[in-house]
Amino acid sequence: MLTREELKTLTDTEVGVAGAEEPSLRDMVAATIRAAVINRWTRPPSARNGMVSVLSIQLVPTGEVVGVSVLQSSGNSAFDRSAMNAVERAGRFPEVAKLEDRMFEANFRRFQLIFKPEDLRY
Repeated sequence: MLTREELKTLTDTEVGVAGAEEPSLRDMVAATIRAAVINRWTRPPSARNGMVSVLSIQLVPTGEVVGVSVLQSSGNSAFDRSAMNAVERAGRFPEVAKLEDRMFEANFRRFQLIFKPEDLRY
């Protein structure tokens, strides 16, 4: 978990090196969210490689999840439900609360998360 100071430093660095290969603050927070969800995901027995479920996730500035829905179904309701349940179990992403309002509104108020079994640990 990053402190406010570390986030500020990263944001300042990001502005100075826009073309660099370093990950952006947005990408780092997104990766943290993805990891938190993956760590709470339980793979249903019916899940198969090639399945994709696209979720819409809504957060408030504290990082709390206030909504999750399926935008694109995998065609397997157990898989879709398991993806939604993982987001709901995560419940809150504390890193989001440390973001500036502008970055939160632009990237994390509502965003999509793509679930693919081959991308996840079993």
